[in-house]
Amino acid sequence: MATLSSNLLELDVDKLFEEHNISEIIEVEKLLDVEIERKRVDLRGMVGERYKDVLTASDAIKCMRSVSEEIVNNIEKITERCEYLIAGASLVDEPSMKPVSSKSTNDRTMVMEIRLVMVIISQIWVSLENEDFSKAAQLYLLAQHTHTGLELLSGDILNKLPILKRMKSDIDALRNRILKRTKEKLQTLVLSAEETSNNLNVLMLLENYTSGNELINIFIQMRKSALEIVLSETHNTVRNQVTSMLKCLVATIHLLHECFINFNNSECGLVWQQLNDIISETAPFTLSKVILPYTPLVNYIPDVITQFRPKGNNANETFDTAELPQIIENWTRTTLDSIKSGLRTSLELVTNIKGLYIIREEAFKIEIPTNWETVCKNLNLPRDFSVWFYFFQSLITDRAKTLMLKKTSKSCLDFYTTITKALQESSKTEHSERDLRWYIWKDEESDVSRNEDKHIGLSMKTRGYSQKIVQLCSNFDNIYLDLLEDLSLYLYGKEYAKLEEDVRFVKTENMKYVDKIELEECLRFECRDISTKVTTFLEQLFLADQDKAVYITKSLICARFLQALCELCPHFKKSSSCNGHSNEWDQICNSLNACSLKFWHNWVRHCVSQTEILTNDLQKIDVINMLHILPKWENLEIQEQTDEKIFKSQIKLPSQPNLNLQKIFSTINDSLNAIIPHTLPKQVHLEYLEAHVSVILKQYEVLSQLDLNQIQALQFLFDVKYLTTLCILRENALLVSKSQQICDNLRSKIDPFDLDVFYSYLQNNVKMSVLQSQVILGCLLPNMGQLASLGLPERNKEHENEPSMLAISVPSTTSWFPLLPVTAPIQKIPQASSLKPRDYKDNNLLSSDVNKKSSNSASSVRSGAAAFFGSMTTDWFS
Repeated sequence: MATLSSNLLELDVDKLFEEHNISEIIEVEKLLDVEIERKRVDLRGMVGERYKDVLTASDAIKCMRSVSEEIVNNIEKITERCEYLIAGASLVDEPSMKPVSSKSTNDRTMVMEIRLVMVIISQIWVSLENEDFSKAAQLYLLAQHTHTGLELLSGDILNKLPILKRMKSDIDALRNRILKRTKEKLQTLVLSAEETSNNLNVLMLLENYTSGNELINIFIQMRKSALEIVLSETHNTVRNQVTSMLKCLVATIHLLHECFINFNNSECGLVWQQLNDIISETAPFTLSKVILPYTPLVNYIPDVITQFRPKGNNANETFDTAELPQIIENWTRTTLDSIKSGLRTSLELVTNIKGLYIIREEAFKIEIPTNWETVCKNLNLPRDFSVWFYFFQSLITDRAKTLMLKKTSKSCLDFYTTITKALQESSKTEHSERDLRWYIWKDEESDVSRNEDKHIGLSMKTRGYSQKIVQLCSNFDNIYLDLLEDLSLYLYGKEYAKLEEDVRFVKTENMKYVDKIELEECLRFECRDISTKVTTFLEQLFLADQDKAVYITKSLICARFLQALCELCPHFKKSSSCNGHSNEWDQICNSLNACSLKFWHNWVRHCVSQTEILTNDLQKIDVINMLHILPKWENLEIQEQTDEKIFKSQIKLPSQPNLNLQKIFSTINDSLNAIIPHTLPKQVHLEYLEAHVSVILKQYEVLSQLDLNQIQALQFLFDVKYLTTLCILRENALLVSKSQQICDNLRSKIDPFDLDVFYSYLQNNVKMSVLQSQVILGCLLPNMGQLASLGLPERNKEHENEPSMLAISVPSTTSWFPLLPVTAPIQKIPQASSLKPRDYKDNNLLSSDVNKKSSNSASSVRSGAAAFFGSMTTDWFS
């Protein structure tokens, strides 16, 4: 308890109840009550003592006040008594009519002049405090004039009056102070015409300028200093600095007109009007502006002082307006240089284009004088001369371009890192871009999306774009999304998200957006430049790759990515085609597609090199290998009718390509299917086919030069005919002629009589084999019209007209299904024949109970199908 009593103010209540019992806690409460009462007594004593001190101080202040009032009253009485004595002395002298001596008159004049100078000096200080510098200057000239008269007194008197020397130094100091304060006032940001004219007249009176042009140059110099002050000062924001500079320049032009050229349509500047009111003969005397205390000695002030007014030249007569254009031109040029050098550093603090937009909006809120057109006309400035456009717009535009360049450059570097990382990870993933079937034919919940703008699901699978490609395009497109969001307010006056129209058709007729076209051109240039940099970066990235598998995988990713940029980057497209320049976007797409083709060529060359290895097996034509590669030939019965009887005979002809060729076709087709053939550019698809066909024909060309038997020649002739019919375009004269040459060589190795009998049947077998394999090898067709001209055997027509036979199981020239139905719209080929299926009415073989049970499942299937087909376009089954 002793410890507690000594430390009552730092008690912990929770700890107290944990460590002590109830009786001890009650004791603690009593101790606290005693301590509280003691503190209360101490507080009362302290307040009482302080209250006594306050009362004592109050009494002392009241005493001091009464003593001060008494002293002031006594001084006033002494002053009144002295004036009374002076006045009484003069009255006593009047009756005596005693003439006043000249010495007394001179003394009284001297006393009054000294007193006048002292009064003037005090009133000059008052005028300086009130910033009435014109009055201060006039009073200064009066004081100087008066003091000059005092200096003409004899040396003995001057020695007896040391105050005169002190007054001289005071007057000289006042001149410097008046000039300093006047120039500081002229350097104020915004001034009225009256204030400016008064201050300029101060310079005219004190500096003795003899020419109006000299005065206008001094004024311009002062305004330049005002601008330099704004440039050198520290501001809260760049916006405040720019608006201050703009106000300063607008005020300078307006004051130049009002003060020197024309004030209120008076055909004369306000400076000359006010100067005339000071120095003209009708102007009031300067002494009338001095407030003198009442004294009879006023009568002793000489006329040379009472009738004093400042002297000066009529500057308006010496003001040559012909030099004004040159003066204005020099001022605008030097001011522009100062702003460019001084403001450029400040603008570097603005880190986004929205900041420039805010600066411009604040600048356009500044009101210009109502007579601005007249001001511009009289000062020989262009009509509707804009201070903003002349002095600031180019700097703001240049800064906007710089920010665009910095933003895109930084984002581009970040994107380089992203795509490099994606390419490095591509070789480490289980599913490669070399085979997209794992992605295309995999059902996912996100396949059907209600959001058409979202790049997910079937819309991407049908184009062959994996999630990696989509993400890379999204990262690239976000560069321009951020840029457009930053630019939108500056270029169009609206947030990018609120732009209802396409950026290409947004109209901005306000002169505020004078640099819109220039910045849009810069934006298009940046799009073109970055697209070029990206393609160059990707091309250089492949120089160091040596692993063939990784090299091909990366080539496919780059080819897909460059191809997808033209389709999955809407903001990139808007940036490239702003202001209706769609041809710029076309050029960028052409450049990207051209680079994409280079990467596709890498894959084509790799596939061709693999095929070259496979085609070497075609050269193995020894007996054992021929037994392994020859397929079963078709047995045909032919008839020959003569006058006497009909001769029947059996012939055997190849009906399928040899097994090695079929293996090669299967490999080529599988490689093509792995990268989703309908997503290949048409040029790449044709190059792929032509390169492989060339490799195969090269092998058959070698075979045609060998000593072949008739069976080998017939089989190889069938193979070449099959290859030509399936994969070679009729327009490809080079391959067609090469194929024809090989066929001629092979026909030369067949008995002419047998060839004459077999050839037509061989041709039919080639057509039938091609038609049968078009379903499996349809990807190897160079176009959808490749098989349109093939004749249809009569027996197949019967099958096509038979409704009980599955149509797809019968070879037909009709395109039952396009190459792959998920492509963009393609030109339909003419059909050699068409089927007209009969209408059937299904018999109700199921009971009503079964129908009821299946109704729910049928409705769910229909709803799912509707959602599936609703998400597609009509291109699917065109």
